[in-house]
Amino acid sequence: VPIQVDRDQQRRTVTDLAARLVADDGVSAVTFRRVADAANTSTAIVSTYFTDKRDLLLSTLRAAASRTSMRFEAAAESGGGLQDCLEAWLPLDEERRTDWRVIIAFWGVAVADPDLAQVQDGHVGRARGRVEKLLVSDGRRRGAAALAQQVVALTLGIAVQAVFDPTGPIARRQRAVLADGLTRLLGAREAGPRAGS
Repeated sequence: VPIQVDRDQQRRTVTDLAARLVADDGVSAVTFRRVADAANTSTAIVSTYFTDKRDLLLSTLRAAASRTSMRFEAAAESGGGLQDCLEAWLPLDEERRTDWRVIIAFWGVAVADPDLAQVQDGHVGRARGRVEKLLVSDGRRRGAAALAQQVVALTLGIAVQAVFDPTGPIARRQRAVLADGLTRLLGAREAGPRAGS
């Protein structure tokens, strides 16, 4: 009887390994050989799930962006307020930090690659849309699109500092900077108690 292989699970396993390589050594570090070595398998097996390196890289970026988006969505669906949702998006722990390192590592490559740029743009665009929706539901319909853009820029800035500065914002500091930034952008009521606190 042939062994049943969950193709989607195998692809996820490989993209997780590729993400670790990107986070540690950059996009150029990803080769079928290095991923196969990390998976304790052959390049032939890796090529069963990905047509080429480009397919693997696109899948790795999509997976990291999707994970950050799902964290935001989970916070929103559980009734979290704006700060809760943005905190879920930030690199507050090692898993989220790895995803952000992957996303940031692809920025330079995406400048000259329309497919990668589309993934990056979609990731930020979805975040803006989610933030705008939360602002509108909080009664901030007027100027919500512009505010959402500023809130996302604030959050991206905090994430980049947390990833690049080894002495930079730890989780507690990221939360404090975010809360202060939201208060400055949106007014004092954002500084009130967060949902669930």
